[in-house]
This record gives sequence, structure tokens and C-alpha cells, in this order.
Amino acid sequence: MDDNFSFRDIAELAQDVIIVTRAEPLDPPGPVIVYVNPAFTKLTGYTYEEAIGQNPRILQGLATDPETTHKIREGLNKSEPIHVAIQNYTKDGRTYWLDLSIMPLKNHAGKVSHFVAIERDVSVQKALQQQLAEQAERDPLTGLYNRRRFFEKAALSWNTYVESKQAFAILDFDIDFFKSVNDTYGHDTGDTVLQYIAHQLQSACTKEDLVARIGGEEFSMILSHVTPETAMSVAERIRSTVESTPIILASGPLKTTISIGVAVVDPRDKTIDSVLKRADQALYQSKLSGRNRSTLLPIEVRKS
Repeated sequence: MDDNFSFRDIAELAQDVIIVTRAEPLDPPGPVIVYVNPAFTKLTGYTYEEAIGQNPRILQGLATDPETTHKIREGLNKSEPIHVAIQNYTKDGRTYWLDLSIMPLKNHAGKVSHFVAIERDVSVQKALQQQLAEQAERDPLTGLYNRRRFFEKAALSWNTYVESKQAFAILDFDIDFFKSVNDTYGHDTGDTVLQYIAHQLQSACTKEDLVARIGGEEFSMILSHVTPETAMSVAERIRSTVESTPIILASGPLKTTISIGVAVVDPRDKTIDSVLKRADQALYQSKLSGRNRSTLLPIEVRKS
């Protein structure tokens, strides 16, 4: 039986990406690539000739996690095996996710002379994980974040405020007479109203803000980098838009309004619960005062 075979043939036929670099130098222009297999060229778009003499950093970009690259560098410095997940870039700029293992290769003298990286494309699995994570924190009807995600973000906003005094506001929203909408037009129309309000709230947000459906006809928003004046301005703009823009149904236009409670974090607040409670009280005040209005409640100053 002939047991002779070529390890290069195995690498050439492998479905996983294989990259071999010299162990030294690690700093640019190293570690220098001395071998890539056909799976590498198929995944990245770089030809064999384009890759040889380069270093693996040509595959990194803005989305590549610096902590991950730091972990890789530490492993290389210690000549230790490395196993990470990393997001890299193809030649034409598309991102992909890798399950990456790097192992040191020793020469006959026992010294590490090269590193071999074996990489498996896990982009599909990562996309599925992201989709499942999104579903876990999204309201299925409106697509907004759910109650759990809202309170997580509120806690993060509070921590940021404590550390850097970056002000934020909590806005609570309630659709006026929503039960009457369901009773008169049915729950399908009620769902349409909820989706319409969600769209209006989402349109008023920046990338740093967050809006969530808390439950039923109740929504909440976290605004970043705001003063009481700007928070009220946002609230009034949303309220006015909802009031002046009827929802077009098959049966005709349907007008709806919302009540809003606003609370802006204050140096006298001791916890995030204080801000949340004040926003809820402001919303109650808006409804008590006749609905279709915005109310900002300042923090109460107790007299000694």
C-alpha cells in the first residue's frame, strides 16, 4: 500500500481558508504571507500572486474589532495557539465573518518559524445569530425595540451620565382613546394605528436615540445630548405631526392624538428610576390636563 501523499495537495483541496506567514517580523510589513490556498482566493477575491508578500492586515477594516486583533497579536507574540471570531473584508470591500485558528509552526531546531491560519467562513451563521438577537429585543408588530431593551438602554444612558454628565431625556407616549379605536374599528385598525405611531416616533430619532414599544399603546423614547428645551421641542414636533396627519384607511381618514410625558436627567437624580418615574408622572399629567399635549416635569425640590 502506497502511503505517500502531499500535504500541499490537502491544503489545495481544503474548503477552509489556509494562510501561512513567516513568524518574523510581526510588525509591518510582517508577518509576511508565504502561502494561501485556493479557498482563500475564492473567499477574499485576492489572487495568490496578490496575497504573497502582503500581510493579513490587508483583510482588515473599520468593522474589524480592535480587541480581537489585539488578542491575535498577543498570541503571536507568545507563539501560542489562537482561536477567535473576526470580521474581515474581501478585496472589493464586502465584510465576512471567520472562525479563525492560528497555530505556530516550528522548524527542525524547535524554533517557531511560521504561523498557519485556518479560517472557516461563518458569515451565514453570524447573520442568523444577529437575526435571532434582533428578534429577541424587537416588538414583532411595530419593529421597535421592546420593553426589555428599553430598560437596558436606559440603564446604559444613566451610567454614561454618571461618568461623563452626558444629558439624556426620557419621553413617554400614550395614544389617546386607543381603546375606542379598537372597539369602533377593530383590532386590525388598532394595529395600523400602532404601526403609524411607531413610524412617527422612529422618524424623530437619531442613531444615538432609542424608541420602544413598552406595551399596549404605550411607547417610550430615550433622547441623547438634549436639554429640557430640545426634548420638549422634539416631543411637540411629534405630537403636532400625529395630530395633523390622519391615518388613511379604506373607510376614510382616521385622526388620532398622543399624550407625552418628558423628563430630563438632573444632577439631583440619584438613580435612573427617578427619571423614569418623572416621565411617567409627566405623561399622567398630560392625560389629566386633557390629552394631546406634552408635559415636562422638573425634579421636585423638597424643602427641609
